Amino acid sequence: MVKARENLVGCCGIYCGACFAYRRSLSDEAGKLKELLEKEKFDRIATAFDWIGSYRDFKRWLSWLRRLTCEGCQTGGGNPFCAIRRCCRRKGFLSCAECPEMPCSKLEWITKRYKRWNLKNLQRIREVGYQQWLSEMEAKVREGFKTGMVIAGIRRKTGRGRRA
Repeated sequence: MVKARENLVGCCGIYCGACFAYRRSLSDEAGKLKELLEKEKFDRIATAFDWIGSYRDFKRWLSWLRRLTCEGCQTGGGNPFCAIRRCCRRKGFLSCAECPEMPCSKLEWITKRYKRWNLKNLQRIREVGYQQWLSEMEAKVREGFKTGMVIAGIRRKTGRGRRA
């Protein structure tokens, strides 16, 4: 099934086609590894090696990665409570690039997370339009670009004000 190109436009300016969750690259490989480990009966093998750590925890991570997929926010993927997406929907916009108030405070957290990449994308969409921007992003992904290249490693705070 071919997805509409516009589904790759994140409301906040992220290009979904560069994300592992959309492309399912990690999900597919995690599934393959899970199957291989089960065939090899690795749960029995892992117990002999203390340095492996908790194989049970590893299997949980692997299961989590297997389920980590996203259809993009245009089709209901991503955070269902995203204030940015709700705002765009309310205003009838595909993305914040169409909003005269852009950038606004709703974009602050995602802009920090993506090291301003999303703002650059929103500005580029304003300059050249969605179709040209999508073509440019598709080319970058073919050349090896991945969203992980622009994500900042932000740690969440624990309940006691410390970083996790």
